[in-house]
Amino acid sequence: MNRYKTLFTPIKIGNMSVKNRIFLSPVGTHLATEHYEVTDEILAFYEARAKGGVGLITTECVLIAPNTRYSTFHNMGLFEDRMIEEMKKIPEVMHRYDAKACVQLMHPSSVATPKYNNGLQPIAASPLECRSVGEISRAATIEELKEIVIQFGEAAFRAKKAGFDAIEIHCCHGHGLLGRFISPVENKRVDEYGGNVDGRLKLALDVIAEVKKNVGDQFPIIVRMSCTDAIEGGQSIMEARYIARKFEEAGVSLIHLSNGTMNKPWDLTAPSGIQKAFNAELAEQIKKVVKIPVGFIGRINEPWVADMSIELGKGDVVYVGRAILCDPEFPNKAEAGLENTIRPCIGCNNCIVSINNDLSIRCTMNPEAGNEITEKSMKKNIFNLKNILVIGGGPAGLTASAYAAERGHKVTLIEASNRLGGQMYLAAFPPCKQDIAFGTKYMIERCIKAGVNIVMNCPFDASILNKNEYDAVIVANGGKPAVPEFLKDAKHLVTAWDALEGKEAIGINTVIIGGGLVGCETADFLAHPVNDLNANSRKVTIIEMDSIIAREEKSSFRPLMIRRLLEKGCNIITSAKVLKVFDNKIDYENGGKVYTIENVDTVVCAVGVKSDNVVKENLFSEEISVQIIGDAKKSRNIYSAVAEAYQAVNNLE
Repeated sequence: MNRYKTLFTPIKIGNMSVKNRIFLSPVGTHLATEHYEVTDEILAFYEARAKGGVGLITTECVLIAPNTRYSTFHNMGLFEDRMIEEMKKIPEVMHRYDAKACVQLMHPSSVATPKYNNGLQPIAASPLECRSVGEISRAATIEELKEIVIQFGEAAFRAKKAGFDAIEIHCCHGHGLLGRFISPVENKRVDEYGGNVDGRLKLALDVIAEVKKNVGDQFPIIVRMSCTDAIEGGQSIMEARYIARKFEEAGVSLIHLSNGTMNKPWDLTAPSGIQKAFNAELAEQIKKVVKIPVGFIGRINEPWVADMSIELGKGDVVYVGRAILCDPEFPNKAEAGLENTIRPCIGCNNCIVSINNDLSIRCTMNPEAGNEITEKSMKKNIFNLKNILVIGGGPAGLTASAYAAERGHKVTLIEASNRLGGQMYLAAFPPCKQDIAFGTKYMIERCIKAGVNIVMNCPFDASILNKNEYDAVIVANGGKPAVPEFLKDAKHLVTAWDALEGKEAIGINTVIIGGGLVGCETADFLAHPVNDLNANSRKVTIIEMDSIIAREEKSSFRPLMIRRLLEKGCNIITSAKVLKVFDNKIDYENGGKVYTIENVDTVVCAVGVKSDNVVKENLFSEEISVQIIGDAKKSRNIYSAVAEAYQAVNNLE
């Protein structure tokens, strides 16, 4: 039964009727060919999401001009007539499931870096550096701007001819060309395209007028804009109200709201710990001043959040990106009352990291993302069913067990401890990581629903194989904290795992050895929330050999975590080597000098994880198919564990 009052009601966008209020926001996939061609992988990606019940799907950015590749060789384009036939395939797939198809048109400006564009310097409003890519753009000439306006119009015409139902024009985040012109931080021009808000808005309004000239007054045009720049001196919410009205006057059918610029990426694609629907209050301010529908994006990762946002008048539609990347069936499951079966987005932003590193799209929780063709093929070819033993109940073991059982295999999962989740369970303890607990709970419940035989408090023993006729074994027993010899003489030595789980009391003067992500998260967890210089406040010191702490964390979670560490007064020592730990003292070398930290109550070891090889060694002599995955193979992250588990099950077929 559908319990949502507003989410599954239809809406009119211009003259376009959409079946519900859940819109898929643009999600980069990097699945196109180097010649801008639509691949079967792209079609399968969009088909899965159209089939999942979303009302309107906006494509990833589609280029309107040559030599403007957006940080990859795998963009789609609409700047040549030949591309119409390619792009036709996308709305055809979406329309099979009554999803409306919208194409996002964009000129990437400063992020069209020379590496991908024949060495050409990118253009922008002004000759400023784009920090996220480290390139200084040159100011576009007036002649170039007039040509770009024409290119937007021609691309829009091709999009309509290809069968799309609407066009979205990218005008936000201060990185695409139009957004860069609108932002006072990025636009320092003193000609007709700069100065006050009207000057900065001129290029975008010229583009809208040209698009309407090419597609007609009745064709829906959506504009994606920022509520604010979220930095000092940037676009304000008052300016956004004015800009939104100007867009409405120009004939725009819907305003799609985001917020911030790439200088603070957590305002664009919020990591775990950022509040749900964090753009809702800003969106409401825009909705008050226009009559056309308003949609907004921002950590809308559960159906109730989406429904309540609309019910409270924050917007007319919600744009959902990562949650539908994570579970394409998000809308269908919500409408059917199956919310508890939605695979949750844990806000790890691994999807963004992959795209920023020019990889194809991927998702930590959903190994099928970007691999939809493989998944479809595997489901069609399940006939060799087996009796499978999975050793270990962490994310790798849980994922492998669930997929294998869902495909019809008989699965037994043994876990040596009295709880499931492995390190993923512990990963939810640090501040702002609570969404990981949601993900772990989902994995466990999915196994139970799939009929996996789960046996707790059951360490592996070779006799288990003798008692049962297993056809294959998947080893996912994870790893153990690595503890170097030089720490063994510490008066009170605790592993990061035990510190997080509360197995040991932690002293007032605590030193964490290891400033990788685990060490930093443990410091964030142990330090008092407010650095009030109280005598009883815990003093936390991190000692790291590298010159950078948490180097392996590439998402926008990292700067927020480091900001918290600094605000909490954590002492961070980098480029340092611990020489000796004895009693309550630590000697370390830094810059050629030796220093001593005295009166240390607790030493927390966070130098990494080593694979647990006991199970592997016991299996070497067994004549049975064995696959080793996750940290049992090599210590890494949740994404690697889940991806290898998925591949291991595919290898069973």
